[in-house]
Amino acid sequence: MIRIGMIGSDNSHALAFSKMANVEESLGDRCRVVGIWGSDPEQTGNVAREARIDRIAETPAALIDDIDLAIVVDRHGNLHAEHALPFIEAGLPVFVDKPLAISIADCRRIIEAAEKSGSLLSSFSALRFAPGVEEIAALLPDLGAIRTAHFAGPCDFASPHGGPFFYATHVIEMALRLVGEDVQSLRATQHGGQVVAVVTWTGGTIGSFSLMTGAAYHFFATLFGEQAMVAKDAFGGAPGYRNVLEQIVRMVENGERPLTNDQLLRPTSMVHAIVESLERGGDEVTIA
Repeated sequence: MIRIGMIGSDNSHALAFSKMANVEESLGDRCRVVGIWGSDPEQTGNVAREARIDRIAETPAALIDDIDLAIVVDRHGNLHAEHALPFIEAGLPVFVDKPLAISIADCRRIIEAAEKSGSLLSSFSALRFAPGVEEIAALLPDLGAIRTAHFAGPCDFASPHGGPFFYATHVIEMALRLVGEDVQSLRATQHGGQVVAVVTWTGGTIGSFSLMTGAAYHFFATLFGEQAMVAKDAFGGAPGYRNVLEQIVRMVENGERPLTNDQLLRPTSMVHAIVESLERGGDEVTIA
């Protein structure tokens, strides 16, 4: 059984993953959350009770010797490097909930530390492996080359949890999974609190992201290929969380990371590009 340490309790994902492992036993006896740390004692205690977590740690590092996997789920991405690095430097497998970090420098610190220690590292949005996205991915061979695509989801650029980095990552990772990682450039515009980004891929695809504030909470994807098209709700919910937990546990079991370092870094790079384009009045920004 893989012993999991949950780092952070302010994100709903802490409770979702912990209940899935400990109460619902969605993955059987393959894993269990054995300890949790959070900055808010009351919230951490609530998660521990509801998810039947036996131990509340005084510091994140106090869990290092007693777990096989750390899951870092702080809502604010600026906390991710600080909380993930002790486990990475100890060589433990680590999953960092989206975003990997907000600053590119922090992302690189995390990745470089994992390369040095040999830690199995991954980070992704639950939408990358959501059931709706999986269903669209299965249809890709029937669509032919994707000519244009549209992805939509909620995103509050004024969020106290890191502005657009907290939610834009969901929409971006849907697009990267379904259209491809070879993003070339984007340009963004904002009107009435809504942001739309026009994105180009080196393979010839052009698409758009609608990042919505104050609209219905919904994730949606539309792809038009040479031979067919598909439009589908991509909301993950509980099945999406289960798919994430499955990916993380499988990584530890087989020693294979689901994403490369480039794939870990690209979503954060793209959010920075959207912010930069908005600051430059909608100029095109190349994705490094």
